[in-house]
Amino acid sequence: MITYTSATRQNAEEAFEAALAGDLKRVQKLADYTFHMETCDEEGNSLLHYAVRGGNLKLVRFLTEVCGLDPSWANKALVTPFDLAHRQAEAEGPGSNAAEIEAWMALWCGFDYESCYRNPILRGMYPDPSIVRVGEDYYMVNSSFVFFPGIPVSHSRDLVHWETIGYVMADPCWAKEHLGPLEGGRGFWAPDISYHNGWFTVCATLRLNDDADCIQTQFVSRSRRPEGPYGEPVIHRVAGIDPSIFHDEDGRSYMLLNRGARIMEISEDGKECLSKPQLIWYGWDKHGPEGPHILKKDGWYYCFLAEGGTGMGHKITVARSRQLMGPYEDCPYNPIMTQKDPAAAIQCCGHGKPVSTPDGRWYMVYLCSRYLENKWGMLGRETCLDEINWTADGWPVVNQRKGPSYMAKRPLGTSYVQKASGLPYSGWLCPRTIDGSRITVFEDGCLQIRGEAMDLNDRACGSLLVKRQPDFNFTCEYEMWAPGKDGYQDAGLTLYYDENTYIKFGIKGDCLFVEEYVDNAYIRRQEGKFVPGTGPVFLKIVTEGLNRTFYVNQEKFCTFEGVTSICSEGLKKGKRFTGAMTGVYNNGTNLICWRQHRSI
Repeated sequence: MITYTSATRQNAEEAFEAALAGDLKRVQKLADYTFHMETCDEEGNSLLHYAVRGGNLKLVRFLTEVCGLDPSWANKALVTPFDLAHRQAEAEGPGSNAAEIEAWMALWCGFDYESCYRNPILRGMYPDPSIVRVGEDYYMVNSSFVFFPGIPVSHSRDLVHWETIGYVMADPCWAKEHLGPLEGGRGFWAPDISYHNGWFTVCATLRLNDDADCIQTQFVSRSRRPEGPYGEPVIHRVAGIDPSIFHDEDGRSYMLLNRGARIMEISEDGKECLSKPQLIWYGWDKHGPEGPHILKKDGWYYCFLAEGGTGMGHKITVARSRQLMGPYEDCPYNPIMTQKDPAAAIQCCGHGKPVSTPDGRWYMVYLCSRYLENKWGMLGRETCLDEINWTADGWPVVNQRKGPSYMAKRPLGTSYVQKASGLPYSGWLCPRTIDGSRITVFEDGCLQIRGEAMDLNDRACGSLLVKRQPDFNFTCEYEMWAPGKDGYQDAGLTLYYDENTYIKFGIKGDCLFVEEYVDNAYIRRQEGKFVPGTGPVFLKIVTEGLNRTFYVNQEKFCTFEGVTSICSEGLKKGKRFTGAMTGVYNNGTNLICWRQHRSI
């Protein structure tokens, strides 16, 4: 799709107006002479979005059957024409024009509204997915960088609904030693999970600071249970990133690393390197080839790579060979997954790994990004899912090479999710480690932090708890109280990216304040008088795109507009690969408590 410019604005507005009026003849005339049918408005709405709202089934059929517009195409808010038809059908009831349009779209798409799933399947900072199936259960890991607990392990029975069930790195002492000195954005990169002979093995790059003598090391740990606990890790001082493990049919095991696909033999438990890395394929695009994975199927070794960098133009490519060590033949259909439309809502599609279902179908999990104003990737990189189809000549292509889907038929009927049991800190994260003597998360959801007189820009500061921001529009509200006599020394809510960019919404003595920190300074601040009461204070932050509005006890305090710092593009410094977080902090020295009141 393309977004209209001033040169095409008049024709576009005339076409959208005609579609909204349900004027089939006028739309047909415009389609014949003056209007590019793939044009979208500034919000990403296609002509089909307008036609659905116009309620003319004949026009909807013309746009889908003749013009090829897709009912599952999403605008920038991830709303599709199918969504609009469903909402109108619910409002107008059976037998209405809207109900007929929804039925037509279900027929055209090949699935009804209730049996679809939506991308991204994991929203917020869930980059670099790796997946494995054991029986009817699927397990996935994602990058966690310096956040602790590290490397989340998620479980699903239907490839769509996921629940975090554990963490590979859950030892706070180990994390303090190894993650403690690291700058934000470093730490655990691109983990991989595999299963062999009853063992779940997870490897990842442990990316150190640039002044380390070996900045890229490879972390390996394993467990009999996917949720852990995982055993004492081994760290290999082998340069490269994005490791994955491949267990061949002859019982030998290998680790792959970038650039391109380099391979070395390792022991089955991953503790020993038995050879030096050897390049077997440098990729199809040959720009930033990384994220290698090997799949053996029907006598072929398929090597998948992520290429083109992790920004716009990211892609998945594949090659194959009859021999593990090559030579590898490029797929004639490369790239097998990429986003070609710069105006689309989902971008930067790459770094994927295939997985099969018990009935022999194949799917790919891969990373993606969503942007505000086509520029600000506030949420970080997320996880998508699409089906793999195998061509007649034996090549895998993802979603028929159409790019990422926005809604598609659910792979499996069940939506069973294993509920998390004993999850460390109930899913809350902290940079680098968690000091259990200062931080407590209770079963009833109450949070308790004893501060350590450090501000959030100090890498040693651990007096905060955060969770991923899942969408561009998001509300969080907490009740906060100080059980001692010292009151609020500097505590409240935080919008957090890393130690270089964050916002604090807090109370210090009799001062209520909001302040934004970027690089080495607080760049803006709003403050007012705070009068302590006898009960808890309610703090709320409403996020609407780039605007953040702050409330105290249900009264608006202030709005910060144009908050672009809490995202990967907000500052050029170090490795900014994570995403926006939201949570609580205590930079005083006393004890502060919170209970999450609302988060939508």
